[in-house]
Amino acid sequence: MVAEIKREYKLKDSWKETCRPIIGLDGAFLKWDIKGHFLAAVGRDGDNRIVPIAWAIVEIENDDNWEWFVKHLSSSLGLHTMKDIAIISDKQKGLVKAIHGVLPHAEHRQCAKHIMDNWKRDNHDQELQRMFWRIARAYTTGEFIDRMEELKKYNMQAYTSLQVTNPKSWSRAFFRIGACCNDNLNNLSESFNRTIRQARKKPLLDLLEDIMRQCMVRNAKRFIIADRLKTRFTKRAHAENEKMIAGSLQCIRYMARNNLHEIEVNDVTYFVDMNTNTCGCKKWQMVGIPCIHAASVIIEKKEKVENYVSDYYTKIRWRETYREGIRPVKGMPLWPRLNRLLVLPPPWRRGNPGRPSNYVRRKGKNESSSSSNNKMSRARRIMTCSNCKEEGHNKQACKNPTIASLPKRPRINQEPQR
Repeated sequence: MVAEIKREYKLKDSWKETCRPIIGLDGAFLKWDIKGHFLAAVGRDGDNRIVPIAWAIVEIENDDNWEWFVKHLSSSLGLHTMKDIAIISDKQKGLVKAIHGVLPHAEHRQCAKHIMDNWKRDNHDQELQRMFWRIARAYTTGEFIDRMEELKKYNMQAYTSLQVTNPKSWSRAFFRIGACCNDNLNNLSESFNRTIRQARKKPLLDLLEDIMRQCMVRNAKRFIIADRLKTRFTKRAHAENEKMIAGSLQCIRYMARNNLHEIEVNDVTYFVDMNTNTCGCKKWQMVGIPCIHAASVIIEKKEKVENYVSDYYTKIRWRETYREGIRPVKGMPLWPRLNRLLVLPPPWRRGNPGRPSNYVRRKGKNESSSSSNNKMSRARRIMTCSNCKEEGHNKQACKNPTIASLPKRPRINQEPQR
């Protein structure tokens, strides 16, 4: 086992202020002459780009290894003292236990894509998929309930099975406020796994060196881009801000006392409180960028919408995220000789037969699990004895007298044998 987390920053304290407190955790399967698993933690910066935080290679993806990884991650970044932090992952049992055990106060979100794939595995109705995403992207509990009722009327069985998936862990209507991120997809971890796809084909040490070098170059380039930025906020933050300003034209504002406002959009009213910078739709508090309702109020007050955007999206914090980066590593011939035992590969083990390959097509109900696609399943197949021609047993267990088989029918255009 390679028991070392490659740290990307020297930002144990400042990480909380420069990178948004959203972390994606994921485990990927590796296959060389030996088998192992690649564990990774990825964050998101102010420009909505992935920030690799830590990675490690372990022998197997189990409870102990995930707990070890999360403990090192928590101690390195000081996560045990943070309450406004969100961790998003799939439903891997060892990872879920580790997060709840090491970081009990953190918000744990489930990846909605994994939930949907498992939920509609045996149903290919596209309308169910559209209904699911409307439920997952609902910001308020009222909107969540209404869309769940639509699903209940459309398909009662699908509604019942969706309740078992714990919607509070993947629907935005139940997310905490403070992480400045409305993510309910683990795309940041999937994107990072895709960038190291070529490195994962190499031997162990070459794999680690390639990933370290790739992330080192990534950080250096991102710092140059952030340092040359001429605007106050990042590019994607400006784009989202302009989108909200354009959407505010559809809003109707009703002014009230004490800096309170009522906004009407599509026959639905929302309550905006400019004293606490909150909106009834919850998007402003959750994302950190004013929604269309808040933008409507800010524009009517002759103020700039960008003055109400969270500091997480500023150029200064984006640049600080990549200031330190990763230090280069000397080549192996220049390493100091410590006269210690070499790092040995983990013992060979047989793979888990229940975990399918990423490149194998999912078989149907009546298809065989073997590599041949021409064989049908033997489930519910009636066995016929070739000795006595009776059903329920085979020739090896047959105690009945032999019955002669009928002669084979001659082929067409074939003369009978003399």
